[in-house]
Amino acid sequence: MLLIKNSSSNLYTSETLTSMHEIIVDKLVAESLKGNPLRDEYNREIIKIENNVKSSTPVFIGLPGFFGSGNSFLNKSYTSFDFKDLLEKLDTEYGYIMILPDTMTKFGGNQFVDSTAIGNYKSFIARDLVDYIHSLYGNRDIYLFGKSSGGFGSISITLDYPEIFKGFIDISGDSYFPYCYLPDFSTAYLTMKGKTLEGFIESYRQQMVHSQDELETYNVVAMAASYSPDGKNIQLPFSIDTGEILPDVWNKWLEFDPVNRLSGEVEKLKGKKIILQTGNRDEYKINIGMNMIHEILKRNQIDHYYKEYPNGHFNTNYFYLDSFPEILKSYK
Repeated sequence: MLLIKNSSSNLYTSETLTSMHEIIVDKLVAESLKGNPLRDEYNREIIKIENNVKSSTPVFIGLPGFFGSGNSFLNKSYTSFDFKDLLEKLDTEYGYIMILPDTMTKFGGNQFVDSTAIGNYKSFIARDLVDYIHSLYGNRDIYLFGKSSGGFGSISITLDYPEIFKGFIDISGDSYFPYCYLPDFSTAYLTMKGKTLEGFIESYRQQMVHSQDELETYNVVAMAASYSPDGKNIQLPFSIDTGEILPDVWNKWLEFDPVNRLSGEVEKLKGKKIILQTGNRDEYKINIGMNMIHEILKRNQIDHYYKEYPNGHFNTNYFYLDSFPEILKSYK
C-alpha cells in the first residue's frame, strides 16, 4: 500500500502497491524565486516520499527533465517502467527520502541555473530547498538526481556547491553542447524567420498545440534564456536575420557545458558518489558528451560509476534500478 498525504489537510489517499511508503505534498516559500522576471509562482509545491527513514537515511532531490516538473516523476506509464515501479522495487530493501520540487517556468522547464531572464533556480535548489530539508530531517547526506536537463542540473549544481551535495545521478544530462544543441539552431532560425524573438515567444504561449519544430525552437529559446540572458532579455546564439552563429554568445553557452567545466573544476568531484548513465543511441547525441565526462573523470582518477545501455534518450527510468542501489547499499 502506498499512502499519499496532503500536508494541508492531513488526509490520505491510497494506491495498491506491495510495499509501504508515504508521499506527502507540501509547500515551500522560495525566497530565491521572489521577484523573478517571469512572475512565476514562488510558493512551490514539494513532494516528499519517505520509506523506512532512519537517522542515517540519505535525501535525494529529483530534478525533472525539460517540459517536466516535480510531479512528473509520478506519472504512470502503461508502456514502460516508470518511477512508481522503481519505488516499489526499492521499498523492500532500502530506506530513502526523496524530495521532488516544482521547478516549472513559463519557458516550459528548467536548466537549474541562476538567470536574470528566468530566475534563481540554482539558488532555489541549493539554498531554499536544502534549508527546508535540514529543517525537516536535520543534517543528512544529500544527493541530486535527474535525467536530461535534470541530469545537467545535478552535475552542475554539485560543481557549484560541492560542500553541500554528497554526489549525484546524471542520466543523459545535457553535455557537449556542440553536438546536443547546435543541430537545433537551424530549425529555430527557420521557424522564427520573419518574426521577432518576442513575437515568437508571445505566439507560442498563446497557441493550444505546437508542432515539433516549434517545440524545438522554444527549447532553444529557453536554453538561451538560461545560458545567455541579457538582463531580462535573451541573446540568441545565432542571428535571427541570417542564421549565422554568433561566437560571443555561443561561447557563453559553452561556459555551462559540463565537458568544458570539468577541464578546470574536476577536483571538486573528488570523494563524491558519481553515477553516470546514458543510452548508447541517444537521439540528441548526449551519449557522446556523457562518455567524454566519463573519460575526463577516469583520466583524473575520480572514482565513479558509468554505464551505457541499449537505449535512446527516453524511457530510461529503469536505469535507476542500477543507480539508486549503487548509492543506497552503503546506508543499509
